[in-house]
Amino acid sequence: MIFKQAGFSLIEVLVAFLLIGIAAISLIKLQVHMEQQSEHAVKRLRALRLAENQLEWFRTRGASSSLSTVSTANFADIETGALSSGDYTLEWTVPGATMSGSLKTITITASWQDRLGEAQSVQLRTMISRYSEFGEN
Repeated sequence: MIFKQAGFSLIEVLVAFLLIGIAAISLIKLQVHMEQQSEHAVKRLRALRLAENQLEWFRTRGASSSLSTVSTANFADIETGALSSGDYTLEWTVPGATMSGSLKTITITASWQDRLGEAQSVQLRTMISRYSEFGEN
């Protein structure tokens, strides 16, 4: 009686393990990349929110501070400055007013360090008029 062997040879099994190993390593690298990108997106959104909040404060110029519990900006006092909030540094530059002193350009940069220690930043730029939408100058 002759038995016919059925099954896989050792080389076929090793090749299958090799392919599974390569696929597993690729999936691990993909997971790490997705985690880094997710963290980067969260930090970028937080930095953007901080920069937008500062721009919104600049836009309060001309509003009546007597009607609000929030301090308001004064066009003459909008100057270059910086502040820190947790892991973020917020810096804004305001060159001299243009157009007969009635328009200022503001550039706000929110910066932080990522998990690899590399500097990251978000920058917003706008122009603020001396003349407020609140009706006061």
